Parts: sequence; structure tokens; C-alpha cells
Amino acid sequence: MKAIPSLHKSRQLHSRIFVVMVVILALVSQPVLEQGVFLRQLMLWVGYALVMAGTFGRIYCSIYIGGRKNGMVVREGPFSVVRNPLYVCSFVAMVGIGLQSGMFALLLLLMGAFMSYYPKVVAKEEAFLQHSFGAAYEAYLREVPRWLPDFKLWKEPEQIETKPKFIRDTLMDAAIFFLPLPCFYLIAVLHAHHLLPLWLILP
Repeated sequence: MKAIPSLHKSRQLHSRIFVVMVVILALVSQPVLEQGVFLRQLMLWVGYALVMAGTFGRIYCSIYIGGRKNGMVVREGPFSVVRNPLYVCSFVAMVGIGLQSGMFALLLLLMGAFMSYYPKVVAKEEAFLQHSFGAAYEAYLREVPRWLPDFKLWKEPEQIETKPKFIRDTLMDAAIFFLPLPCFYLIAVLHAHHLLPLWLILP
């Protein structure tokens, strides 16, 4: 069962490298759209709604998976309608962060990075789980979509057992999605006072 922890560490490393790159870009750029413009405000509020949805979606998913992913094929709740609901929720939150930045360029960068990297991660995870659970997981692959939820497949038990530590860890991880918005405001203030270099004006 070493493959999944190894993948997890690799994913964390690549994610942190990408976050550093995005932060550097954000520090030296600002959006073409000015504060107060209707489109900028719309992007902000839609982005905030998506971050909320993605964050709480991840927390809800953690209640069902509860650390059981490597021990059994979980096919309940969010995992009954899509095979990777945690990643789907992360993508939703990431789109929200891109919108909060006020820069379509940053939004496209975030989306592009996710869509180019995470399908490879998922393919490796699925190969590992297929090897581990055989026919049960092969049936799951056939019957449940990988990325686009099919809510007609929803199945919900009356009760489930879960691990509080896993939910707590997910809460801590998900809280990170709320950090970019105040950071964007702080960067804007620093740019306004010429305390940061401004190299790029991005759409």
C-alpha cells in the first residue's frame, strides 16, 4: 500500500511548487479591471461562492471516505456520482480563486495547470486501486464517471463510520482555499503604495 502515500507526497510537492509560482506572479501583477467595476465585482462574488462550494464539498466528501479509500471501494454519497469528488471540489475552489484575483489570465493558468497535471495523478491512483481491489474497482470504473458527476447515481446510507482525524485534516487543508482573497487585497494595497514591483497588467 506504499504507492498511494508516495503519490500523495509527490502531489503535495508539485502543488507547493505551483503555489509558489502563482504567488510570485500575483506579487508582480495586477488586473486590468479596476476595483469597483461591475465585472470585477461579479468575478469576486462568483469566485467566493465557488470557493465556499469547493471547500465545503471537500469536507462533505471526507465524511464519507473517512480514511477508508485505501481499505475499500467507497461508493456512497459523493463517491457514488463521481469517482474523484475531492479533486472535483478542489477544481471548483481553484476556479473560484482565479476569479477572485480579477485576472482571467490567472484563472486560465490555474485551470490549465489542474487539467494538465491531475488527470495523470488520477490515472496512477486508479491503476493502484484497480490492482488492489480487482473486480470491485473495475465495476466502479465502468459504472461511475471520473470527472463529471452523474447525480442520478446518488446512493446514501442511513449511517456511516468515519475517522474524525481525517475530517479534521481535511478541514485544515480546505481552510487554505480562503487565504488567497485577503492576500489579493493585501497585494493590491502594496501595489497602490508602490511597495511591490508591478511588471504585468493582466486581463
